[in-house]
Amino acid sequence: MPSLHRLSACALSLAMVLACHPAVPAPAGRMDFSTIDQYVRDKMRSSRIPGLGLAIVEGDRIVYLKGYGDADPAGRPVTPATPFMIGSITKSFTALAVMQLVEAGKVELDAPVRRYIPWFGVADSTASAHITVRHLLTMTGGLPQLYQTQLATDDDPGTIERNVRLLGTEALSRQVGDGFFYSNSNYETLGLLVQMVSGQSYEEYVQQHIFAPLDMRNSFTSQDEAMRHGMAAGHRWWFGIPVAATFPFNRGQLPAGYIIASTEDMAHYLIAQVNDGHYGNSAVLTPAAMALMHVETPPATYGIGWESVRSNRRHLLNSDGGTVNFQSSIFFDPASRVGVYVAANVVNALDTFSSPHGASVLDGATVRGMAHVILSLATTQPPPDQGPGHERLTLMFNLLLLALTVLIVIVLLRTPRHFRRLAQLAAESKGTLVRHASIAAIAWLIVPIAVAWLVLFSAPWKVIAAFQPDLAWWLYAVAVVLLLRALLEIKGLGTRD
Repeated sequence: MPSLHRLSACALSLAMVLACHPAVPAPAGRMDFSTIDQYVRDKMRSSRIPGLGLAIVEGDRIVYLKGYGDADPAGRPVTPATPFMIGSITKSFTALAVMQLVEAGKVELDAPVRRYIPWFGVADSTASAHITVRHLLTMTGGLPQLYQTQLATDDDPGTIERNVRLLGTEALSRQVGDGFFYSNSNYETLGLLVQMVSGQSYEEYVQQHIFAPLDMRNSFTSQDEAMRHGMAAGHRWWFGIPVAATFPFNRGQLPAGYIIASTEDMAHYLIAQVNDGHYGNSAVLTPAAMALMHVETPPATYGIGWESVRSNRRHLLNSDGGTVNFQSSIFFDPASRVGVYVAANVVNALDTFSSPHGASVLDGATVRGMAHVILSLATTQPPPDQGPGHERLTLMFNLLLLALTVLIVIVLLRTPRHFRRLAQLAAESKGTLVRHASIAAIAWLIVPIAVAWLVLFSAPWKVIAAFQPDLAWWLYAVAVVLLLRALLEIKGLGTRD
């Protein structure tokens, strides 16, 4: 893996080359919008996606912008102005904010984080002193993923700082600089850094320095405000059926995944990405700094707010987002300056496996695959392998749970016969078998209790349950049934003994 200093030098050289030889976008007339539209409609129907927003940009123009389906169960149509939660695409906003502070001379990429947050650290104080701003941006500092912050509901101004302070007692997931490890803690810490360096709240900074210059008028850092402006209702798939679900806003993880924006606004943001930081007469970053953010990184790593993807010998940039009820994806080609944004108001954990390239942890891959295919269609490239798809995975999942449910029912139906046989053998063995069977019954009792505890109280499982509620409640139901069976068996054995 090349050093980060070399990557920086390459990026600045690339920026100078681009300044002298600007990329010429492909003519918009070559894009077959009817094929793209039909592809989206077919995918929404097969995957049961309630509502979706799509934007395609080319250079400094929006060439396609459309809302599909329903924004809520009442049937309100999705429009380009309908806000969706963008999930981890927020990380690219936070990275942009940090790079703005770098350009302003207020932050150095290779300076230790403690220069800006003096108390920052993990359990290993020596390692903490060596974590730099660049480590956080590229997720190479080894910070762990804190599951207890994933479903937090605090909504006061101190929530981001409290999340970062929780790291103080945590061990690193890997040594500082020893490769990429995905963790929202990196970008929560960067959000706090933005606050401490700028003297503004994260929300105020993003609104003033990113939303305003990009004319993002339907973008929000508050769910309450977004809902007052027509935010789409989120959904979760239950056995493949979308069910509306609203959750409290996780303000503590805002810099890592909770910005809310309309499809039209995200088109403005995408234009700035493919147009050297410029949108109209405004600029959010210089071409050199934007080129540094877009440097190609090795596979399965993370750049400055973006992931690199190799497709048909092209270097593409990508970011995916997934909350418990929304998913989104951006794909763009820096060379042709064509980009695609897709957002949907439904998600579950199966999405992580629906794309052949996968996605970041619990980020929706259904729209990732869609965005990649649409970019290929828009640039007349062969579409990528779309993988098994959400609909096929859902069918496999449902069939598996059905088979396991049938097996459990068979076991329960055989329970009375099992009890009678056990009583007969117990009488013949003068109670010896009963004692052995009691031990076995107690062992069976432990299994459902352990399952119920994991689903209801374990932090990682609670996160998984939020993204895959059908599996969680199926496990909970099975645990209850097995618990009742074990108790009945123990009671029966006690009576016969």
